[in-house]
Amino acid sequence: MSCINKNLVLLKLLLFTFYGALGCLMPFLTIHMRYIGLSIHEITWINSVLPLTSLFGPPLVGMLADRLGHYRPITIVCMIFAALMHTALLFVPSCEVSPAVEPPLTLRCDSLGGALVVDSCGHDCPQPVGFHSSSFVVTECRNVCRETSTKPTTTDEELDEAERFVVRGTPPVMRFHASGKKDYRTFNNDTITLQFNRTLEPARHKREGDTVMCYYKLEDFSTDINQYTGLTCQAAPYCEVICNATELVNGTRFLQRPLCSTIKGNPKLTLWLYFAVRAVAEMLAAILVSLLEAVALTMVHQYKGDYGREKMFGLLAVGVFSPISGYLVDTQFGTFGSYSYAPVFYVFNGLMLVTTAVTIVLPIEVQVQRMSLLKNMRELINTTELSILLVLMTMLGTFWGYLKTFVYVYLEDLSASKLLLGLTLSFGIVPSLPFLYKSAAVVQYCGHHYLIMLAFLGYCIRFAGLSYITNPWWALLLETLELFTLNLMNVSAATLAYKLAPKTFVATAQALVWVSHFNIGRCIGTFVGGQLMSQYGEVLVFQGAAILSATCAAVYLSIHQLIKYLKARQNVQPKPQPSRENGNVPNGHYTPLQVADEKF
Repeated sequence: MSCINKNLVLLKLLLFTFYGALGCLMPFLTIHMRYIGLSIHEITWINSVLPLTSLFGPPLVGMLADRLGHYRPITIVCMIFAALMHTALLFVPSCEVSPAVEPPLTLRCDSLGGALVVDSCGHDCPQPVGFHSSSFVVTECRNVCRETSTKPTTTDEELDEAERFVVRGTPPVMRFHASGKKDYRTFNNDTITLQFNRTLEPARHKREGDTVMCYYKLEDFSTDINQYTGLTCQAAPYCEVICNATELVNGTRFLQRPLCSTIKGNPKLTLWLYFAVRAVAEMLAAILVSLLEAVALTMVHQYKGDYGREKMFGLLAVGVFSPISGYLVDTQFGTFGSYSYAPVFYVFNGLMLVTTAVTIVLPIEVQVQRMSLLKNMRELINTTELSILLVLMTMLGTFWGYLKTFVYVYLEDLSASKLLLGLTLSFGIVPSLPFLYKSAAVVQYCGHHYLIMLAFLGYCIRFAGLSYITNPWWALLLETLELFTLNLMNVSAATLAYKLAPKTFVATAQALVWVSHFNIGRCIGTFVGGQLMSQYGEVLVFQGAAILSATCAAVYLSIHQLIKYLKARQNVQPKPQPSRENGNVPNGHYTPLQVADEKF
């Protein structure tokens, strides 16, 4: 049993508290957006644009830290502001927009005349469609009067529905006008059909409270009795007859009504305020991850530790604190007012406070480089193998972005509890712990490239499984594949980038890997996946993503094997031929394939 490396104890605690803080937020940010009233299209847009807003933050701050060597003060300042900005998300004002429905169509008449009336829903009044015959069924007529005791009234007064009341006991009476005579009709739960022989007159606007109503005057219509030129009603002062009206649709509708939504709050304020706060918070979190990754890799190399073993403590914290946060939300621990997700931010701020304290005492020593801030970026990107790695990280980030943005909404639609949403991260962590503990041996045995191929294959199985489950608890089994799709893949990518980059560019190289996966890839995956999901639904998009990820794995494996074969052909040395002893190659001699394997 290996002894504990005392030089890395504080690093373990740092990664435990920092990743625990980020992990307790991860499952709940998207559903919190829906909770405060953002639509699925707004959620898609925000999650697509957010990676772009933090695209340049990690590389620029990483280059600044590499140049100045002042990792500690830069990291502490970013931690403080990250905690403040994430907490501010809790206080973004919510809004509520009801599903769009057609407003009710009514018939209203008084002693001056009658009209069909519909709510404009904040749009221009709809105009009647062309000339053709149309019929309306009129039902449930009642006398409705206005309150007049509180303020003076005029015929053009703006009235709220609360100022109206129905007069009971007196049936409504309508007067149908035709050729100088009037037909009177009393309504006692009667039904009448009005047949129009020409297009309705253009609408007349009238404001009633906060709404604008559209009035279409009733002229030239017929009933089952006669043809009429107009309609009035017997109504007392400040009263009118109001009936429900329904169009009998036969082909084209006579009156195309708008769609109305009931709005509470200010949706634009909610959208833009949330986006602004979240953009700054995401950028600070991305900067912290790239800085701490550079610190961790440097300390592991300096004190001869195991990077995956240190990373394991961060992932363990994610698995611990995510379900705790979900349980606290389910039990409404410490909630107040409309802030149902407050417990998540309690846990987040507590962990960030400990993280800041550990950073203050953590021994951070890095090499300081004196090159131009842009020159090291160009030098890193021009490295062929690192460029290929960044492309692969972008592709994997595309799958990760779509999955992490919409899987929690998908599971919530399957009636998953908040505890279950938190447990999805735990089940993604637990199988990874033993592999991360021996990550150096795993990476050495499997190779960086084969671990990346397994990540593509893991996404294929996860997407396919999600498309078929009907019970959200089955998602926990699929989340165990995060061992390959994220955890071992991250270790492989981080250590490979550390190996390929000069040691004075550690933070810059880690920032590029982070940006490729969690910014560019996430942006592509969220935007494209969100558009496809709104058009085809979650199930079909999951199945398509499964096919695409399997194809990527197959193509990558084929290219990898082809390069190994070509390198083996190039390194063939026909002379001299090593002598064999009992069928074995003597010590110090290797076959061309063995040479190619070591290089690739």
